[in-house]
Amino acid sequence: MKDLMPRIISGLVYIGLIVLGTTGSPWFFAGLMALFLILCLIEFVKITEFSKLHIAIVFLVSAGVFYYFSKFLFEQQNAFVTNSLSFAGPVLFLLACFTIMFSTDELRIDFGKSTIAVAYIAVPFSLALAIPQTSFNLGKTVISSEILFIFILIWISDIMAYVVGSLWGKHKLAPKISGGKTWEGAIGGFVFTLLTGFIFYKYLFPESRMNWIIIGAIVAVFAPVGDLVESKLKRSFDVKDSGKLMPGHGGFLDRLDSFIFVIPMVYLYLLINQFL
Repeated sequence: MKDLMPRIISGLVYIGLIVLGTTGSPWFFAGLMALFLILCLIEFVKITEFSKLHIAIVFLVSAGVFYYFSKFLFEQQNAFVTNSLSFAGPVLFLLACFTIMFSTDELRIDFGKSTIAVAYIAVPFSLALAIPQTSFNLGKTVISSEILFIFILIWISDIMAYVVGSLWGKHKLAPKISGGKTWEGAIGGFVFTLLTGFIFYKYLFPESRMNWIIIGAIVAVFAPVGDLVESKLKRSFDVKDSGKLMPGHGGFLDRLDSFIFVIPMVYLYLLINQFL
């Protein structure tokens, strides 16, 4: 019980940061994504044990990637650039995740884990900058709340997977990677996330540029995958939690692993939607 109050407080602070950062000024949103990027990079570096030189390189390259995608947020370029470079981010991210899952020897080499750090951590938070649209409200520039509702879908996925898995889970989903997850929980999370996406689409945001049923399906499928990728990363280095910055919750990488995987998939959906 003594751990309950710190867990509640850190959870509320985390939610408050996300609500504040995803519903107001573009500067708040960029600051939130930059904060999450830095904290997750720090945890990734600690888990995989970088050399000092490669730490500097990773942070410099990550800053460059983040700056590149900031133009979508601050220069009012709300339409994606439909060229091959636009697809590079999601492709590099997926390659990094594939390496973490199936070729962990690369994480023992400084160059390999440096490349993976940028693709797996920096790219998703940078791509997130391109998703919200900007508008003027009472003379101030504000962003749309799409990232907040993506977070809500992720939370629904996590919570309902846990609830259903706790009540009825019997069949392990990936026992060698994460022993607590079950197929029943995964199915429960999928169904409730898809249902929430339908409610968003039908009743809350019928005029949205996003089809929230599709976004719900993306979150339902890829949020658990993001959790498994991060679990595999930690297991490869015999680490239980990515950090201790969130009492009762582990680290920021633990809390944002689903978001990290979902955002490149949402970005890819929006890119493909340009051609349809």
